[in-house]
Amino acid sequence: MKVALIGNTCNNNFAFLRYLIDLGIDAHLFLYNNEGKNDSNPIHSPSWDTFSINKIENNISYLDIPNGLISVVGRPDKLKPPLNLTSFANSISNFDICVGSGLTPAIFKRLKKRLDVFYPYSIGIEWIGECETRKKLSTFNLELPFRKLLKSYQLEGIRNARKVINWIPGYTEDVLKEHSIPFKMMHIPVYYPERINIEPKKALEKLDNSLINKITDNNVFKIFSFMRHFWVFNTKNYDSQSWSNNNKNNNLLILGFKKFISKFPDSNVLLFLSEWGPDVDESKKLISKLEIKEKVEWLPLLPRSYISYILSKYANLAVGEFAISPNEIWGSTAWECIALGAPFMQTINFSDSYFQKKFGYPLPPKVLDVKSSDDVYIHIENQYRKNSSSKLKEEENISWFNSYNSHALAAKWINLFEEIINKKS
Repeated sequence: MKVALIGNTCNNNFAFLRYLIDLGIDAHLFLYNNEGKNDSNPIHSPSWDTFSINKIENNISYLDIPNGLISVVGRPDKLKPPLNLTSFANSISNFDICVGSGLTPAIFKRLKKRLDVFYPYSIGIEWIGECETRKKLSTFNLELPFRKLLKSYQLEGIRNARKVINWIPGYTEDVLKEHSIPFKMMHIPVYYPERINIEPKKALEKLDNSLINKITDNNVFKIFSFMRHFWVFNTKNYDSQSWSNNNKNNNLLILGFKKFISKFPDSNVLLFLSEWGPDVDESKKLISKLEIKEKVEWLPLLPRSYISYILSKYANLAVGEFAISPNEIWGSTAWECIALGAPFMQTINFSDSYFQKKFGYPLPPKVLDVKSSDDVYIHIENQYRKNSSSKLKEEENISWFNSYNSHALAAKWINLFEEIINKKS
C-alpha cells in the first residue's frame, strides 16, 4: 500500500507519516510550497518536530504549488490565473491512497479527481467556516467574489471525497452537518513523541545559557505555556459567533498565576511563556500591570522538538489551551502533555460520556480543567504543594495515549485505507 499525505499544517501529517512508516506502510509526505519554508511559518516544517530529520527526509517532498487561493481560482485581483496542476497530478498519481487537508479537496476538484480522505485542521473547516474566512466572506472586499468561488470548490471537493474524517466536535461538526457532508468521528495521530537522550545545551542550543539554566533548574517550580497569545477580540478580523471557538484566554493563565503569587509571594516559581501570537504585547501589558514581571520568563517561538524535550524533563506543570466553547477539542500542545506525562491545565468542553460517545473511548484520565482564573490558581497551588521539589509524571496519561492514540490509532487508519482500496477495486 502506497499512501500520500498532502499538506502539513502544524506538522500533523508529519507525525502521521512516522507512525505509518513504523507500521510498514510505504508513505510519503507532500508539503505545499508555502508550508515550513524559511522562517515565515516554521511550525509546518518537519525539521521543527524532530532532532533526527535525516532519518526520514527521503519520504518528504515539496510540491510546486501553495496551499492558497492561487492554486484553485487564481488571483484575479492581481491578474494572475490559477496555477498549472500538472506537476501536482504527476506527483500523486502512483499512490493507492491520498489523504489531504487544507485546500487539497478544492485542488482535487479542479483536477476532476476524488480525494480518498479529507480531514479538517481548522475549527469550522479551512476556507469554509473558520473564523477568519467567515469574516472575509461577510465583508465586502476585492477578494470576495473569488473567495466565494473557492469555498464552492472546497465544498464540492469535500463532498466528493471517499471519506471525511472529523476530529473536532462542536462547531466543525455543525458546519459539516450544515452542508450535508457525511463524516466519521476519529482522531488523527498528530503527535509523535521521540525518545531524547541529549544534554540540555545541545538539545536547546538555540537558547542562550541564561534561559537554559532557568529551564533546567530543579530548585524552581516551573510552569510552561507554549500556547499562542490569542485572547483580545478584534472586530476587524473576527466575528463574535466564531470567536469563542478560537479565543485561547491567555489572560486566565496570567491572572490565575498572579493570585498564586499573591498568596505565596516567597515561592520559588517561574512561569515560562512563548513569545508567539498577535496578542503578545497585550499579555506583556497585563503582566506589567499585575507587577509579576520578575516571575515570568519569555521564550522565543520554539521548535516542537525543544518543547517536547522541556515538557518531558523539566515541567512541573504545563498548559494546553483555554478555548472555552461548547464541545470544542484541544490543539497540539495538549497531545504533547498527554503523551509525555506532563501534568497540565486544559479547558475540557465536554463530559466523559460525550467524548466516549463521539470517539469510542474515555477522556484522558489526568487533565486539570480550567474555566476561570480561579481554576488556574487552584491547580497551581495543588501541584505546587504536591511536587514543589520534584517533577511528577502522569503515567496514566501516557498509558491512555499509547492505548488510544499513537501506533494503535494509526493501525485503525490503515484498516480504513484498506476498506477504501477494496471498494475502489
